Order: sequence, then C-alpha cells, then structure tokens
Amino acid sequence: MSRLLGEIGTIEWARRTRGILGRGERARFSAAVVLTTARVLPRLLGPGRGGGSGPDPSQLTPPDTRFAREVVEACAGLGPMVVEHGYRSYIFARALAEVERLECDEEALFAATMFHDYAFPQIPELEGECFTLAGAEDAARFLAASSLDEALHHAVVDAIALHVNPTVPPERGALQHLAHDGIILDVLGLRAWQLDKAGIQRTFERHPRHGFNVEGEKMLRTNAKRVPNCRAAAIFATGFGPALKLSPWHKLDRAA
Repeated sequence: MSRLLGEIGTIEWARRTRGILGRGERARFSAAVVLTTARVLPRLLGPGRGGGSGPDPSQLTPPDTRFAREVVEACAGLGPMVVEHGYRSYIFARALAEVERLECDEEALFAATMFHDYAFPQIPELEGECFTLAGAEDAARFLAASSLDEALHHAVVDAIALHVNPTVPPERGALQHLAHDGIILDVLGLRAWQLDKAGIQRTFERHPRHGFNVEGEKMLRTNAKRVPNCRAAAIFATGFGPALKLSPWHKLDRAA
C-alpha cells in the first residue's frame, strides 16, 4: 500500500500540487482505496463492528495544558459538529495507541485531530485546492506562534494533509498514523472492534456526534465538485458514499 501511495497526501506533496492528483497518481490512489476497502469490508459488515472489548476510550481525556486550551480557542469558531469530531478523533487515536503500544506527543496529536477539518467552513469557496491543504496551512500559522516544540510542527501539518488517505502506516510517523486511524474510526467505524463498545458509546454521549457523517459528507462532496481531481473526488468515485452508509454510526447520525 505504501508503494502505491508513495508521497501522495503528505504535506510536501500537497504544497507542491495544491492537493490535486495527477493522472497516474489518481489511478494509484484509487487502487489503494479499493484495496483498503476490500480488506476492511468484512469487518465493517461483521459482528462487533460497533466495538469490542479493548481499551475504554471514555477513560481518556484531552491534555489540560495552556497549548491545548489555545487549540480549543482557535477551533471554537468551527461549531460543535466539527469540534466534537475533533475531540472524539483524539480520544479514539489515544485508545488505538494503547492497542498498538505506540507513543507520540499528546499535545501534537490533539492539535492534529482538532485542526484536521479546520478548512470545512472554507470549502464552498475553495478553488483548485484540497481542503486539507488549506487547513494544514492555517494550522501551520497557528503553530508558528504557539508554545509547541517546533520539532513537532511538521508531524501535525503532515497528519492534517494525510487524513483523507485510505491508510497511513506507522512508518509514516506514529502521530500521522494514529491521527488518521482515530479520525477514520469516528467516521467509518474502522478498528472500532478493537475498543470497548460501551466506552465508545460513552464517548459519543460526552462528545455528541451532531450528525457528523451526514453533514460531513455534504462538505466533502462540495470539495469534490469544486476541485474535481482532489482526493475527496477520488474517494467518492471509488465507493466512499456507500461506505459511509455501512458505518455503525450511520443511523445515529441520520437521527441527529
């Protein structure tokens, strides 16, 4: 999978291409989506897809530091739907870190998950640019004036740029990998079977979904329409819409 994707989705690639896939890149990216879907589909359709008996994510909380409070303040204008998705993504990423026994800086992970959809409000106006790049650049400006160790800045913006890839392996970076998998768990339920089911539900109670998948799909489709060769367009062309309906959270989000 890493060979198929290469540098696609990284912050360096996004800055060079504005997040637009070339013809060969689109074919490789689409192939990676199809292969990843084939690998995880049986688990999405099988028993336990809404959670298992692993670590309890509801026992985890965001970092309580000055930097974390600055992140929350910077993201407050995004509205509760996006902000709560960021919180849940962080919590699920931390729980998956326990599963994999991976370590990364908690403040940096919090910044990546909270900022990953920072450009959602900009999507209706974005032309010729992937929304992940716009969000990553906004995050980079925030980080430049923050107290977070400068050595961690690249991993944060890289994670934001990469998060719509079908997979981000640990060798790309523990933070990038965990942020991606925490986000995709909150969207599609991937790897939910590795976490405590009741703990996932308690996390939803503490950080309500506000119909995220329903409204989030509309925003991604808008980006796909306005930027035809971005990764959002590619994932919808390869079945992301139906995959959203297979999410164990689909009924919950439609009800909201």
